Amino acid sequence: MLLCKRRYCKAYKSMSTAFKISSFLETNSRVHEFEYEVMDMRRVGEKDINLLSVLSEEEIRQLDSLKIEKNRIQWIAGRYAVKSALFKYKLQRAVLMDLSCIDVLKGEDSSPFIPQYQDICVSITHSFPYCIAIVSNKKIGVDLEGISEPNESLIRYFYSTEEKNILENLKKTDEYCQRAMIFWTRKEAVSKLLKLGMRMDFRELNTSKNEMTIGNYYIYLKSYICGEFALSIASE
Repeated sequence: MLLCKRRYCKAYKSMSTAFKISSFLETNSRVHEFEYEVMDMRRVGEKDINLLSVLSEEEIRQLDSLKIEKNRIQWIAGRYAVKSALFKYKLQRAVLMDLSCIDVLKGEDSSPFIPQYQDICVSITHSFPYCIAIVSNKKIGVDLEGISEPNESLIRYFYSTEEKNILENLKKTDEYCQRAMIFWTRKEAVSKLLKLGMRMDFRELNTSKNEMTIGNYYIYLKSYICGEFALSIASE
């Protein structure tokens, strides 16, 4: 009886986190005009015919080149999530498609893109056990990270002066780790929006405000603590 109760509590906690993630994305999808999909990678099986049926021939070739099981599962989850989000995006515009004829590839800048719909922006994030994909007609980035004690060297080299000052005042409080990870997910989301990856100068990127201007881009930032995870969206 006790074992069953523990399993129930663990499952409930997991569902609660997934529900919070979906609720946050659903609310913001209306404001920032994107579609999304949340995948639980614990439910991704490499022989699941429903998942594999949406892969294109090129995607299957790329999958076959991956040898590490973790990478294969992340890869499958990412493609399925993008295509599910794309299906919903196109359905809103009364367009149906064969998802197995769509490619979700990695560009030279390592960011995902859909060659058949190059006007659509794509962003993917993985943080076990969740995978999130977003598609939009505007530039967008999403990042999900588990909340943990931040490495001091990470803060020293990658956080802005304003962010460091805020965190310094929050030390020894419950909010310290949460705010540190919110800043980090915001930086990652902005770098994905701009397709810069680690070429982004994170230290010059102050994410303590909910809006910022970088070059010609005016960017909105939205963040949320979803259970044990920090989730951020950067939208043009």
